[in-house]
Amino acid sequence: MVEDNGQTVFTSRERREFFLQMAAAPKGVTVAEVYERAKERGDIATQEAYYNIARRLAHRGLLVSKSEQGEPAKFVVETQGADQWLQEEELAEIIDVDYPLLGITVWREAINQINDIPEPIWGELRERLKGISARELFFDALVSYCDDFDAQISDLVGHQDKASLEYTRLYKEAEASLKLLIRLTKYGLGLSEEAITLPVSVDVDIRDRKQGSALYVNKVLLKEELARRVEDTAFITEALPERQRQNLLVGAVDGSTRGGLLSLSGEDGDFNIAHAPLVNINTAVGQINRALDIRGRLLNLFIRLPERPEDMQRQDNRHTVMAKLLHPDLTDAQYMHAVWNAMDLVEIRATLRLLRRWMTNDMEAEVPPADVVFRDGTVTPQDRDFAHYKERDSYGQIVRDIIEACWDLALRCREEDRTVCGVVKTTQLWFYGPIINWFACQLAKRDDSQIKAWPLASMNFVPDQVLITRILTSGRTKGDQWTRTCIVLRPFHAISNYGRRYQRSLPPADEILRNHSQALENPAAYNQEDRVFWENFQGIRDPYVKMLREVHYGSFFIAAIPRLDYNNLLPRFELLVPAKTDEGGDSPWPTAERHTQRVLDAIESVGFDVAAEHNMFLSVPKLDILPRILLKAHDTVKIWAAELMGRVQEYVGYHLTRHGRARRIREVRIRPFTRPELKALYEDLRRQREQSAGTRRLR
Repeated sequence: MVEDNGQTVFTSRERREFFLQMAAAPKGVTVAEVYERAKERGDIATQEAYYNIARRLAHRGLLVSKSEQGEPAKFVVETQGADQWLQEEELAEIIDVDYPLLGITVWREAINQINDIPEPIWGELRERLKGISARELFFDALVSYCDDFDAQISDLVGHQDKASLEYTRLYKEAEASLKLLIRLTKYGLGLSEEAITLPVSVDVDIRDRKQGSALYVNKVLLKEELARRVEDTAFITEALPERQRQNLLVGAVDGSTRGGLLSLSGEDGDFNIAHAPLVNINTAVGQINRALDIRGRLLNLFIRLPERPEDMQRQDNRHTVMAKLLHPDLTDAQYMHAVWNAMDLVEIRATLRLLRRWMTNDMEAEVPPADVVFRDGTVTPQDRDFAHYKERDSYGQIVRDIIEACWDLALRCREEDRTVCGVVKTTQLWFYGPIINWFACQLAKRDDSQIKAWPLASMNFVPDQVLITRILTSGRTKGDQWTRTCIVLRPFHAISNYGRRYQRSLPPADEILRNHSQALENPAAYNQEDRVFWENFQGIRDPYVKMLREVHYGSFFIAAIPRLDYNNLLPRFELLVPAKTDEGGDSPWPTAERHTQRVLDAIESVGFDVAAEHNMFLSVPKLDILPRILLKAHDTVKIWAAELMGRVQEYVGYHLTRHGRARRIREVRIRPFTRPELKALYEDLRRQREQSAGTRRLR
């Protein structure tokens, strides 16, 4: 505490510490009692500031509110919680975007804390999460996070010294809370501005708060939207496939990209592989869980894109060859993103091939469409921002091709009841973790829990995948019943640039159609590129509009294997769910649950396996636990990518020889010198010789 004009000014940390000390009394303490005692000690903070402290400590699970009818609420604290709060505050204070290495330190410390948690704690969390409604848990946690942010803004508005280091620390803490809420509610769940209203920035919220009270949560609308986004089941539930399952035809798609340099000097051959990816060859393989019996030999069945080097020039295989020289209108950064988009597009096209009837290469067998297709990685398009979709350059063309192919995929899943599921080995999403962490904090209030404190702020730096893996697999043994998390549905707008500003009153699809009408009514107000785009825009038939109105992506984790070590993680399964996104429309859950059950059946039929080198970018081998059919597709695409590269080299070399070197001499025309030309050449050579000789004599 410091002296200010003869008055004692407590810091925010000292106020929290003082509150926790008083709440440690057996019968607890009211906010008014804490405020009066602090005022006696000279603190000049308002009573509202102490109410904010109580709200924040309750959010962290360090205070338990006990109220009797007609009496003010009393708050009781666990002794262990006070120490944990202070330790976590010291850790969280060093988070600053200007010092990213310190932020990484906090993240590493959070990982270390996870590794140090005994397995019985994870087992308790799993069992308790089995007994709680997922929707209710999401609702309570989101309301609590918003309430905590509201208390932080109130503290900033009422702070006495805006130039102090303490104010700066509180401001950064509020910024971190706002980023968490945006990541969780907007880009995680795709909630509307009407359900949860978040400010543009902390500064804007402070300014608006001085003009009146802020309301972040509309509880009625929040419950309505969570009913469309969170499965109506326990947070962790059993995941037994149906007993009356069909003999599913299961496919898997994996892709590969090879980068190289086109040699200009000819020293290293016609097509030299080097580190700079100036030329990229993209390919994908689709494989099924069936084999063809040819004279007693079982041959795996798969399709590959492209089939031959010359097929790369066909329209269906556009973007399988990416080269900077073919896209001079792209910057280096755009080109690098375009390479990944092109790889994604090839995998989408391979997925579409598996969902159609196809013939084997030798035309000896006809293969029916797959019931389920697993994709290596996400099923969401790599680039889905409408601003990029509108661009008229090469980059925009690739994005439009991706969105159109994704809509074709969704349409096939909807009309033919096919299932497509991504298997994400490394995911950076945060919509399970913050909910679990908040729940663990609330368990600390209970006498029957082993958890007495939980570091909420630092644990919220950890991605979902790490926490879920520990919870689902700790203590598991071979033969244990399968369990999974609840499914979380994300409407297409949540993964786009519309996620932050989605409104029920004007959904993104309606906003785009309105902009289209305005562009047609007043074309002079737009530049040439925008005019061309809107003139060719298809309105309600446009694939982007269709995706916004009719596509969800559902995520869940499943534990079907024994306990994993700390360095290994469960993959996230991501379903394509073709269902209406209108908040007032039919429920998407019948469609989502049907596809989920089919995926579980498919996983059980193909089984899991382990790949020790599936991630080519890691220097240290890491075990990936994936559906076995996906690992087979990965092995096949490696072989095919190497073969395709060799055949591309042969193809380029052949045409260089045929159309380049063989014609080189014939295309050079030489005529004899005329007498004046020969005389002029002779005189010029003589002058050069004399000048050279004179120079040597001077030296």
